[in-house]
Amino acid sequence: MPIMWSRIHAELGISPVPLTHELVMRAIEAGMAESEDLDWKQALPPDVDKKRWEFAKDVAAMANTRGGLIVYGVREDNERAVELTGVPNAERDRQALRSYANGRVRPLVDGLLIEALDDPGENPRPGLIAVFVPPSPDAPHVIGEKNALGVPYRYGTDTNWMSENQLERAYRDRFTRRADDRAALTALIDGITPEIDLENGVWVTVSARPVAPLPLLHTRPDRDHATATMRDADQLASDLFGHVQERLRILYHLPDNAVNNPRTGLRRWVIRSNHFSSNPQELIDWGLVELHHDGSIAVAIGLAGFTHGAEIARGDDDVSYVPYRLVDAVIADAVAVAAVHVRRLGGVGTILVRAALLRAETTSRLPLVAIDNRLGGGGALSSLYHQVQGSRAVRRPVPVEAAFPADDDITALRGAVRQLADDLDQQFGIPGSTIPA
Repeated sequence: MPIMWSRIHAELGISPVPLTHELVMRAIEAGMAESEDLDWKQALPPDVDKKRWEFAKDVAAMANTRGGLIVYGVREDNERAVELTGVPNAERDRQALRSYANGRVRPLVDGLLIEALDDPGENPRPGLIAVFVPPSPDAPHVIGEKNALGVPYRYGTDTNWMSENQLERAYRDRFTRRADDRAALTALIDGITPEIDLENGVWVTVSARPVAPLPLLHTRPDRDHATATMRDADQLASDLFGHVQERLRILYHLPDNAVNNPRTGLRRWVIRSNHFSSNPQELIDWGLVELHHDGSIAVAIGLAGFTHGAEIARGDDDVSYVPYRLVDAVIADAVAVAAVHVRRLGGVGTILVRAALLRAETTSRLPLVAIDNRLGGGGALSSLYHQVQGSRAVRRPVPVEAAFPADDDITALRGAVRQLADDLDQQFGIPGSTIPA
């Protein structure tokens, strides 16, 4: 994933776009000053242990503050960029920097980006390396070894060491952030629950939010953004499944007019399955997606709509049925929506996600039974649903959570989806989800 936001974007007044050699040149020509979240470096750290530790210190300091950008290949004078000098930026050069950070900073900084920036012109100017450090939910980050440990932070353009009192506050802030993040995920679902028809069977709900705030110049996403997010997410969900097995496309069934013309909400775009309804008493019948302007999302899918009229072997009126492959598919679609939404807004760092099964209080005492309509061994679909062999009934399924960096590749995203799906499915005694490994 390219670097979509930095101090350079903010100073130049540019919306989130990939950082390029040209943008850095514009910053140099403007004599852009270093700041708490921007550091100019003329040369790469030499292959000397002390210099490696200095690089690790710079990375940890930015992660412990509010993130930032380190650009190698720019000479500064009095803390202002004055000249492009360039640095080697081959894969081995970038990999060396990554190994310095990964080997010396604890815990690891998720979402660290190290990019080569080259001039695409006919007479290319020297290349650069840009190191983007996201604000970290895992701060404080420590560097050092054995008994020589320290916690750096940025203060203006300087890098200082935290005192004992500062370190105590940093750890307290970490635990507070995590509690606040979990509360925010729950609040996203609480916000949509009154809109959905819980009396109509079991619902899968997924909420997600980026840990780091969006770029300073971020403005509300427009209608085209919301539409493109849904389209791109459908493709990403297909990529998550790959060619291993047939994918159940859940959000694909939302009406085109709902996707292409989402409704305005309070700091969000709202996509409803009953988009055309004008009845003020009507609840969401089977599907709801909210794309919040701060990068959060909330998804609720009613499973009954996908099995309506289906025959269930040894059907029992005193249980609630959960087609577990549909649950897996909803989770994959929702994680894809979250990843695409945050990326398109220029967000970076960790995205937290929570998935839960909901139903009405009137049916809360009925056992939940996992069912499937696929023949054994991953064979063809059947018209008859049956209880998953070896599974057990569940009465109070536990919500599950995961985290993944916004810039994760397909393999890593698939891992986050599989973790959520596995954690829900295994409550029914199902060994693993249908998400491919």
